[in-house]
Order: sequence, then C-alpha cells, then structure tokens
Amino acid sequence: MISGKILLPVLVGTALGAAGWMQGSRGGGADAAGISRQLEIAEEQVAMLERENASLRSLAQGGGEVAVPPELIAKIERDFGLTFLSSPVFHRIAGEELGYRIEAAMESRFGPQGVDDRQEAYRWIGWLRAEEMLLAQMVAVKSVGALGWFDEVTGEAWVTDRFDLKNIPDQAAMVRLLVRILLNQHFPPPSAYPGDDAARAREALHAGAASGAEARFYAASARGIGFMPMNDNSAAARLLLTLSDFVQGVSLFPAVEGKGLADTLFVRGSEDFADRMRKPPQNTLEIVLPGEMGRGGEVALPEISDEVFLRESAGYLGLRLWLALTEDLGMAEEVSRSWMKDGYALFADGEMSSGLVWEVTLEDATAADAFTKAAQGLVEAMVTEGRFLGTVRVTDTTVRFFNVATQESAAQLGQR
Repeated sequence: MISGKILLPVLVGTALGAAGWMQGSRGGGADAAGISRQLEIAEEQVAMLERENASLRSLAQGGGEVAVPPELIAKIERDFGLTFLSSPVFHRIAGEELGYRIEAAMESRFGPQGVDDRQEAYRWIGWLRAEEMLLAQMVAVKSVGALGWFDEVTGEAWVTDRFDLKNIPDQAAMVRLLVRILLNQHFPPPSAYPGDDAARAREALHAGAASGAEARFYAASARGIGFMPMNDNSAAARLLLTLSDFVQGVSLFPAVEGKGLADTLFVRGSEDFADRMRKPPQNTLEIVLPGEMGRGGEVALPEISDEVFLRESAGYLGLRLWLALTEDLGMAEEVSRSWMKDGYALFADGEMSSGLVWEVTLEDATAADAFTKAAQGLVEAMVTEGRFLGTVRVTDTTVRFFNVATQESAAQLGQR
C-alpha cells in the first residue's frame, strides 16, 4: 500500500498532468477563459487532495474510536423500529481538525470547482455579497462549537476531543449522531448527486429526525433527573448571526421545518416514518407542504453559451430566501409556496467573466405578478457597475432573472 507521504505527490502530479493534457488537447486556438478555467480546476483538485491528506494524517494520529453504550443503541433501535445493519462507528478527532474534515467532505461532494461555481452563482443571484465566502461559512456552521459531526459519505460519526459521555449534552449529541447513522444505513443517499434542492430536502428530513431524537432525550433527562439544557449565547449561536441570510436560512431549515415534519411522522408511528423515508421528498417544498407532490422537473433555459459551468435548482427554499431580501417575509413565503419548478445556469460570458440566468415557474399568474414586482425591486437594489441585470415575463407563470457581463447576453436574455 502506498503511504500517504508518497501518495499525495503522485495524485498531485496526476492532477497537474491531466490539466496539462486537457489544455494541450484544446489546441493553440483555445481562448484565455478556457485555459484559465482548466488551471483553476487543477489548482482546486490539488488543494482538495492536500486537505484530504491532512485529514488522513489527523485520523492516523487521532484518538481512535469512541465506544457506544449498548443501551443507547437499543433505545434508538426501539424508538425508530429499525436495527443497525452494522455497528455504528464514532471517530475521535482534534477539535481544530474537524473543520478540515468537513471542508474536504463538502468539496468531495460537489466535485472540483463545484463550491467555487456555486459561490459565483450565489453572488450573481444575490444570495451572497462579494466579500462573503460560501465554503468558509458552511464549514463554520458545522464545526464551530460542535461536539460532533455526521459524515454522509462514509456513514460514520466524528466527535471532538472535548466529547465526554459523562455529560448529558454529549450523550444527547451521540443520540443525534446515532440516528443519522441508523437512517443512513437503511435509507442511504442516491448514488448520483440529486441536485442541491433535493439534497437539502433529504438533509432536512434526516437531520430533523435526529434533532427530534436529541430533543426527546433532553426532555427525558429533565423528567428523570431534572437536567435542562442551557440556552446560553454559545459560540455557534453568535457565529450564526454573523453569517449571510442565505447560509443562515439553509442551516436552520433542517432544525425548524425538517424537524417539524420528522416529529409529525415519528408520532404517527414507525411504519409511516419508514414509508416516508423510503420515498424521500424530492424538493424543499415537500418539507413544508408534504401533500404537494409532483412539482419540480427540468427547466429549458435559453442556450446562450457553449460553456455552462453549473446547472441547478433553487427550489422553494432558495426562492424564499431570495424574496426575503425584500424584507416582506409574508410575500416571500406566499409566493414561494406557489413554486412549481425553477432552474438556473452559470455560464461563460465574455472573455474572463460569467453570467447567470434563472427562470422560475409559479402556480398561477397572480403569484408570478407578485414575483415579478419583487424581482424588479431587487434588481434595482443589486445594480453593479459593469453588470447587466434584468427580469422578463416569459409566460403568464414563468419569470426570468439574469445577471450578465455583456450587453449581447443582456439583449438575448431580455427577450421572451
């Protein structure tokens, strides 16, 4: 077996060699934007490999595994009517290393350049300001002040060196992580990434069920020994208030809406709960309106560029968080619940820049009217030097938003 010290240079060399081959294969006529992007991808792959190597070193030098009390395993299995298919694994890791492991997992999930493409797209949509870093914020949400973290890729849990099972909050954290492991074993994620909105919906249901189990554990502790969790102004709570509204909204969705749905299913019984888990929500609207099935689907966006970096759906949640920028939260919720489908694309626009087009289809013309009005107001507030922004009513129920770098793209997207 190749050692980690030897493996990293080999992988780095392979990544750089592949990048060089790709550049050479494009020929001398390749434009500057294409070459620059291949270099960015290669650099991203190298950085990812270095972080993964650091995580492997941390694991090799870490504190080993944490034993799980059999009574906790039995309790979780009894509560959910499921049995663990394999023994749950809890790794111990230094608190300062947890963030690096989470970062490596996120980058692995989205692939090379995936996080950077999302950051750029989110900036053009308006979810992030220019100075806000998406990956840093998402990692901080999961790592700052955390006792543990569930790795969906491996199906295993990680706890920090502060973790001590003598403490009730640590026991509650183990309960939450055990539920994530159990549900992941019986209802694993799809082999192919389903898209951001579907992934957020699944995360909301699984994390919501785990949060519900944690809350019930605290309630049982309060009845049994009088212990109540302290709702102090922790580092994590203070951090959340400093993050972008978008990251706050995505982070709180599982703990609020996801937990609400999971608690309802749990009360109905293990059969109803398992049946919903086997048929997971396909979009975030199904979390808040479980009876509204069948929405979503592909959106035929205008073919404006030969080089598309990212195609995604904002879904109900992304739409709500965008409209919430108007500060009319009632309108944002009402219009978002009329969501039928949407899609956006980040594409090459000009020699060294990118553009974004986003189309949203709503349930009826009244909702589209409200969305159009709100979007026009947001466009006026987002005007940026050197960018061209606009909205177009494509049909009675479909509205297009665009934020591009060239007048040519603006003229093309400005038409129905």
